[in-house]
Amino acid sequence: MQRPLNNRQFLVLALGAAVLLRFLLMPFFAHVDLFSEYRRVYYVLEQGLYFDNAHRPIVYYIEMLFAWVSKLFVDAPPALFDLPDPTQSVASLTDYGFFLNDPQVFRYLFIFKLPYFLFDLGVVWMIWKFVDNPTHRKIAVLLWLFNPVTLFATYIFGRFEVISLFFLAATALQLKHDNNLSACILFALSLHCREINLLFAPFFLLALIDFKDAWLRNLFVVGFASITIAVILILPSWLWPKLGGDLSLFVDPRATHSNDAFNKLLSLGYYWFYPVIIGLASLAIYAWEIGDRAHAERFVITSAIALFIYFGFNVHSVHYAAWLTIFPILCIQYQKRVVLPFVVFSAAWIILWLLKTDGGVFTLFLAAPLSSDFIGMGYFPGWYNQHIAPRGLDLHQAIQIMRALFLVIMGFFAYRVLQRNTEVRTS
Repeated sequence: MQRPLNNRQFLVLALGAAVLLRFLLMPFFAHVDLFSEYRRVYYVLEQGLYFDNAHRPIVYYIEMLFAWVSKLFVDAPPALFDLPDPTQSVASLTDYGFFLNDPQVFRYLFIFKLPYFLFDLGVVWMIWKFVDNPTHRKIAVLLWLFNPVTLFATYIFGRFEVISLFFLAATALQLKHDNNLSACILFALSLHCREINLLFAPFFLLALIDFKDAWLRNLFVVGFASITIAVILILPSWLWPKLGGDLSLFVDPRATHSNDAFNKLLSLGYYWFYPVIIGLASLAIYAWEIGDRAHAERFVITSAIALFIYFGFNVHSVHYAAWLTIFPILCIQYQKRVVLPFVVFSAAWIILWLLKTDGGVFTLFLAAPLSSDFIGMGYFPGWYNQHIAPRGLDLHQAIQIMRALFLVIMGFFAYRVLQRNTEVRTS
């Protein structure tokens, strides 16, 4: 009888297959956003600027470090990443086409994604250290390594969400070991990777409260954590302009004057935000009520539920769903049965974005280095309108049905995460 794989053998085999899969994807897919991102990065390097983006400096400095190293052995033509006007940094289709026709395009795409690859492996290590049960740990690692959402967002679409997810996973690991100061610093750094992480701030602070301690000590702990996070959050905005950086370098002044999105959000002009506020407020009450549980457990569970609430009512871009991966996976540590909802979520995400896509998401631009029509039938909505819609269910109706099902799946996810159970099953 064949002996089961031990931990080391499993990790080597899983990582080997995962690395091979990633290396196969990295050189061959791109989105115009990835090229635009690195045009900004190379602009900052060439201009010798200290700071270039007020919202995610951690991501930019990581990307700039790798880009600086890559320039030592990749000789890119000066015109390839030329950015005459930084406020117009989103690449045009002409610029993008010029990039895709460069003979070294495959090498560039591979190099662009290298920092994401390393942080991806870092998340694997965080999950491995976070989940204690050997069987559950293997399930958690497999969910991370082979789920289509993270693979697509990181290696096909080519976005940096995995860097943010690494800092969130590291925050949870530090909380698990009661290293509150380290957790605060890591959480503050996560805020410099993605603004959405502010969504978790109330639940992070509530998770620090220990109801066995005196209220004065808890007040000190939460206050100190809040100050630490706030200082790290605002420090770049204060420091880098004094060093010669420009916080508005890539901001189109015409767009900021005409864009009232923030005012709409504050006035609840976005009606989908009403149920999100109701759900998050209810979740805050729940976070207070489960004060008898471990700090990390409270942070992981409430952050996962916050994401289910948010994505239940709002879908903006295909790669943002990667935010939904790390906290549900970490929930496996607490015997939460998330495998089935994770699989259903992944399938629903694929179907929804096949329907809701355009030429820049699942076809055309992503496969441009190989072919302008990778799947051989244009982009999927066009095929759907030609072959399915005439039979009775038009594209808009299909999208609305999938959105409703996506909300149901978020509810299913939340149910499994909130459910108290003593069983060891994770499916």
